[in-house]
Amino acid sequence: MPEAAAKPSATLLVVEDDPAMLVALRDILEASGYTVHTAANGQAALEVMGRLRPSLILSDIAMPIMDGIELFDAVRRIPDAATIPFIFLTARGTREDIFAAKSLGADDYITKPITSQELLAAVKARLQRTGELLLAQLKAAYKASLRVLANAIESRDHYTRFHVERVNAYAQALARELQWGDDRLETLEFGAILHDIGKISIPEAILRKTGPLSKEEWEEMREHPRVGARMVEGIPYLAPAVPTIRAHHERWDGSGYPEGLREAGIPDSARLLAIVDAFDAMTSDRPYHAAVEAGNAQAEIASQSGRLFDPAMVDAFNRCYQRGDIAKVFQAYQALNGGAN
Repeated sequence: MPEAAAKPSATLLVVEDDPAMLVALRDILEASGYTVHTAANGQAALEVMGRLRPSLILSDIAMPIMDGIELFDAVRRIPDAATIPFIFLTARGTREDIFAAKSLGADDYITKPITSQELLAAVKARLQRTGELLLAQLKAAYKASLRVLANAIESRDHYTRFHVERVNAYAQALARELQWGDDRLETLEFGAILHDIGKISIPEAILRKTGPLSKEEWEEMREHPRVGARMVEGIPYLAPAVPTIRAHHERWDGSGYPEGLREAGIPDSARLLAIVDAFDAMTSDRPYHAAVEAGNAQAEIASQSGRLFDPAMVDAFNRCYQRGDIAKVFQAYQALNGGAN
């Protein structure tokens, strides 16, 4: 049965000087859904690459004009082709040959003769691995961009320097204590990074006000969770974080905002974030209060268990605090901030 998982967008370059072998490799791969370009030696392969960038290169080693080793070296010197996965295919299967290919940085090494199943499995595995690496790199770049945006918003108020980073670090520690899985940790990370993004709509005069907010100012401040949720709800990759952003100021007893949700009606990620956000607010200098000692902030959170905060999550936070996980984050960012809160 043909390999159904191959994507039409996966374009392969097969380089082989044996015409019969070249046709056989091409037929097997095309029957499995791949688009295949061929070349009889390294030089011809480079000419093909002048027109396109394949998703993967499968090359023999021993070839006339330019062999596979020379081709590999030439490809790695091309800036936008340096990361293309490269598989050597050869009848020379000695330990020395394998070591030489791997030492060059080749992604895989297949010895002839090879069955169609072995060929397809090797190609599929390498393409899948490359896709996973690219996705991981994209996620890292995406998170870095979101952090820049969030920190730019926070920088409007110098009192909240490193707030986003600290809140995320506290949140991750607490979520691991609750044994949340990797997917939930990542969603929580996006929620923590973006939880105050809605403050972009709040005038700086309100954010930096040292006295009590007026009724009108307070009503405007209370809208920032809704504003933040609306900003990201249309972005599929961030959609899972919307409930955290919208509800991180809700409180266990229903006294929070913007919806007045209570107890289990509040998303668990928002209940978690509420605790670490409050801890960071208390232990940081703000226009309306000076920072308190971390121990006093932890005691205040414990005193609000069952009122403002989810009791089970407060218990988990207390365990993290007693074990020193919270202190590690607190002290690390104090050092970054020059010892200031």
